[in-house]
Amino acid sequence: MAKRRPKKPMLKFPKRMQKKMIVMFTVVAALMIGLIGRLMYIEYTSGEKYEKIVLAQQGYDSQTIPYQRGDIVDAKGTVLATSIAVYNVILDCSVLNDDEKYVEPTINALVSCFPDLTSEQLYSYLKDSPDSRYIVLAKRLSYDTIQPFVNLQEERDEKGKLVNPYIKGVWFEKEYQRQYPYGKLASSVIGFTTSGNLGINGLENYYDDTLNGINGRQYGYLNSDSNFEKTIKPAVNGNTLVTTIDATIQSVVEKKIQEFNEAYTDGYREGEGGATRIGVLIMKPDNGDVLAMAQYPNYDLSNPWDLSEYYTQEEIDAMDDDARLEALNQLWQNICLTYTYEPGSTAKPFTVAAGLETGTLSTNDTFFCDGAEQLSGFTVKCVAYRKGGHGMQTLEQTLMNSCNDALMQMSYRIGAENFTEYQQIFGFGQKTNIDLPGESRTDSLIYTLDTTSQLSLATNAFGQNFNTTMIQLGTAFCSLVNGGKLYQPRVVSKITDQNGNTIQDISPTLLRETVSKTTSDTLKQYMYSTVTSGTGNTAKVDGYSMGGKTGTAQKVPRDGVNYLVSFIGFAPVDDPQLMIYCFVDEPNSPDQPHSTFAQNIVREILEEVLPYMNIYPDEETTGLHFGWDITGTDTGAAAVTDRVTGNMENISEEEPEGTDDVPDTMEDIPGAEENNEENAENDGVNAEEAGTTSDNSE
Repeated sequence: MAKRRPKKPMLKFPKRMQKKMIVMFTVVAALMIGLIGRLMYIEYTSGEKYEKIVLAQQGYDSQTIPYQRGDIVDAKGTVLATSIAVYNVILDCSVLNDDEKYVEPTINALVSCFPDLTSEQLYSYLKDSPDSRYIVLAKRLSYDTIQPFVNLQEERDEKGKLVNPYIKGVWFEKEYQRQYPYGKLASSVIGFTTSGNLGINGLENYYDDTLNGINGRQYGYLNSDSNFEKTIKPAVNGNTLVTTIDATIQSVVEKKIQEFNEAYTDGYREGEGGATRIGVLIMKPDNGDVLAMAQYPNYDLSNPWDLSEYYTQEEIDAMDDDARLEALNQLWQNICLTYTYEPGSTAKPFTVAAGLETGTLSTNDTFFCDGAEQLSGFTVKCVAYRKGGHGMQTLEQTLMNSCNDALMQMSYRIGAENFTEYQQIFGFGQKTNIDLPGESRTDSLIYTLDTTSQLSLATNAFGQNFNTTMIQLGTAFCSLVNGGKLYQPRVVSKITDQNGNTIQDISPTLLRETVSKTTSDTLKQYMYSTVTSGTGNTAKVDGYSMGGKTGTAQKVPRDGVNYLVSFIGFAPVDDPQLMIYCFVDEPNSPDQPHSTFAQNIVREILEEVLPYMNIYPDEETTGLHFGWDITGTDTGAAAVTDRVTGNMENISEEEPEGTDDVPDTMEDIPGAEENNEENAENDGVNAEEAGTTSDNSE
């Protein structure tokens, strides 16, 4: 039987050694606890600080993703303003300086792809700003311009490897640049933007918050392999404005204004355009939509800071900053909203309407015109003063002949209380609150019941001695011909997002009723007669029923030199589809006081716009105004052909016959400086206002 092996004795640490191990374990544990505690303390007190240091060492990067500003389109979707992507070329010097082998390939690629850059300039950036991560080498380049460099960066061989792996440290910063495809078209309506997507004037300003979006953000870390591990918060693009403007109608209007301006440039005042100002407004009477709003002077939206079209280089060089800014502000303003003026005889239909509505006038009334009225020591004359007056006038004849004498007699019947009340009803002295910036206040430019005198009432009745704006009078006139409904004018009909989804519908806003349908129909008939047989005959478009009223307001000082002439009309008569209003301020002619300047522009516009709007002729064509041009010159059938071929023998330069718009002179009426304060005070107006109470020229 085998012997059992003896068991080996178990080794035991002596107590002394055990004590040392316990002490060592305790010390190590205490140190670990202390280290953990210290780390927790550092994290609590300075964690953010050290986090930033670590992130910086890891190549943390962040970029803004710009939003795209919303478009502005016309009523049919034609883009009037948009934003296109452009790119800034950014150099990261720290990346290139990190490895010498990156420098030469990158600089050679930049110089070859962007000719405006030089290698000397690029080397100086690397030397002078070695740690800079953001140096702008070029700004606002198109996508096509940067593509050659992008192709070099991304080019790969058959095996999928980068062909140019050492092109480093260049990236492209995307932003958006505002673009206006049609240049000057509707410049006063659209407005423009400056850096930072800040809207200046027009819709760009009024709807600035709507058009702007919210920037996005791209952020993350560059890992050890220089791969960008990123997180993206996308940008929210701006919304689109769908306007009531019709680009085709707007272009026709601007073309005719330009033709007029070219025809009369240097006509009397050398070095000046066809007039000091020209404004044209077209609206839909049944809802207040603005179809076109144009003016002279205007400007190119792509270069709104350019004054060279209206000033010589010497004049521009002589301007200081304030003078230049003032000149630009004058150019940028929308005169249809900002320019205040005495409307003249275009205000007469409102006086007749007020009388009919208050019952102080009836359609059977007649008034005898002997050529003038004696008021507060002044002889306030009618256009027929030198002919001994118009004689007996019905209400219709009063408008047809633009008889001031009859209008003044009407004002006595209507009375100050009724007259001032209806001025308020029609909106004179009030803002229309159109959705455009800069509309002028005119509340201080009209008389109140307390300040109205017999003289001011009489002159207000025929459109002088109070001020209005184009949008104010045009809006009120729409209510006269649409059955009495006063709509708030609007330029934007709806707002959509970038995908075309409607965000907001902006419905027409009916403010109030001004006159009854009976009064509206009566006024339409009177103004139809004014165009067919009265002072508005020059504006008549052959084959179309039209109504309207002329205006020839003498400007202060009343020296018979400067006039603002105008025409406001509508078509067709039975169911007005458009209202058109044109004024020509100080025509560049030695003989200013003729509303035919404005009527010619209106006729030329409507001859193209009415067919475009699918408004069909509703009257027999007679050949009326056949061959007339923007100046009202009857060129005749042969001349129309010869003007194309260049033969000028048949082209007459004589003024056309058939206009009843004959000017009056004001020599007998003292100017403001000749009136004494006593007469003015007795009449309830100041001396300057008393000088404005002479009649207009019609």
